[in-house]
Amino acid sequence: MMALSLRAVLFPGSHLFVTTGGKDQAGSITLSKIEEICKLLPFLHNEINWNRGATTTGKNNVIFKFKNGSVIDILAARESSRGQRRHGGLMEECILIDQQALNEIIIPTTNVSRLLPDGSRDIKEVVNKSQLYITTAGWKNSFAYDKLQELFIQSVIEPNEVMVLGGTYEVPVKEGLLEEDFIDTLKLSGTYNEDSFDREYMSKWSGDAENAFFSSEKIDKHRVLLQAEWEFTARSSRQAYYVLGVDVGRFECTTEVCVFKVTPQPNGAAIKSLVNIFTYDAEHFEEQAINIKRLYFKYKARVVAIDGNGVNTI
Repeated sequence: MMALSLRAVLFPGSHLFVTTGGKDQAGSITLSKIEEICKLLPFLHNEINWNRGATTTGKNNVIFKFKNGSVIDILAARESSRGQRRHGGLMEECILIDQQALNEIIIPTTNVSRLLPDGSRDIKEVVNKSQLYITTAGWKNSFAYDKLQELFIQSVIEPNEVMVLGGTYEVPVKEGLLEEDFIDTLKLSGTYNEDSFDREYMSKWSGDAENAFFSSEKIDKHRVLLQAEWEFTARSSRQAYYVLGVDVGRFECTTEVCVFKVTPQPNGAAIKSLVNIFTYDAEHFEEQAINIKRLYFKYKARVVAIDGNGVNTI
């Protein structure tokens, strides 16, 4: 936020933005940080136009207008921001920003250069198309992690254009911004999670292995059924039939029933589609059997496979 503020002062007429996963979050971060900086550096407070109708500090609409014509505002990572224009911006907590929205909506807003006093534009000016990415460490094989790797490689190839900075909790502790006792209390807590601590305070990314064949984030993203089937239907094919796969819950575990729709094909293997999943809390086997039987009649299932990988009972 300090970088945005200084650029707004040093480059008159700059239009800069702040975005994150949610508009409210971006607004609260922008408002709190700029107000904090203004208290530390009174000269910055004098650079901002605080007149009514200029600077706006509402909950959902934060706009800081400077006396030299520069503006810092928030930009929502959604369709309503498409087509707007900015000269540069800050992606705060970029692990929360949708990759498609960032690439297709946010970044394209920076495709114009700042207009100089004589009416010309300098495309090499540092403020033009500038992008700042700030984030807490998250999960590997995520967009934010891929972006970090991309920028790190660029920093090696173009050290005058890109740089990557990182740190641990030790820096704010050293500077008196964070109490070391607070960290010790976190580590001694009964709910202490080492992976979570490493992400939040050590800047260590966790999750999928570096060279994992599948990305768990992408799998989770596409696990949502757009149109589940809640009973037998021959709408897609009269030859289609259903199969129930049951993983029986024991020792206080839930029972999972996966409903598969099998559609035979004229040539080749049939198409198998997961059309619904039912979860039942740990119950007596008799109750579980009743639930499974209800689903059997509901879907007119051809086969019910119970613990197919274990007991192998059909």
